[in-house]
Amino acid sequence: MPDRRALIPIVAGIVLVVLCMWRVAANKPQDYADQVAAAVMARPAPIFEALDANNTLVRLVTFLGRHQIIILFFDGETGADQDPELLRLRERFPELKAHNVKVIAVTNAIPQLNRAAMDRVGSFPFPLVSDFDPLSPAGILKIHTQWGRVTESGKVRPGVFLIDRRGQVTVTPDGPRPFGSVDEAVDAAIK
Repeated sequence: MPDRRALIPIVAGIVLVVLCMWRVAANKPQDYADQVAAAVMARPAPIFEALDANNTLVRLVTFLGRHQIIILFFDGETGADQDPELLRLRERFPELKAHNVKVIAVTNAIPQLNRAAMDRVGSFPFPLVSDFDPLSPAGILKIHTQWGRVTESGKVRPGVFLIDRRGQVTVTPDGPRPFGSVDEAVDAAIK
């Protein structure tokens, strides 16, 4: 009768070969495109400067590195007095001020239209900047374009972003990633 101890390495070898063959057959090539698309990372926020409703130049770099900043893009065609997210941001502003969070609202409306809206609903405690350059047609919607807030048809898209104290904004491969609502951005800023 052969020695049974000699069978142990043979059986172990067969088991290893079977396991390896099963692993190779079960291992399907992975497509990492979805994981890359879902990857979220932080990048420096696109900087801008523009005139507010009082024709005062507002520069984003003034706040970078010292404060968290909420940037709200809204459609000026409906008016500052009709935009629910802008009005909600104004309601929650005291919470942001208590946490030293700065706020800038960006619109495609000209400063005169923003002033007219403020005459109807009262002033805003943060600047409403107009995304246009009266001296250069190429400057129209420049800020919206930098932040990925322009559709292919040239319409503006609303969105709210949070810039951290390091001047970083969350991005995806498509550009800066907006929060779902003003409340989400405010909650993230004051946590």
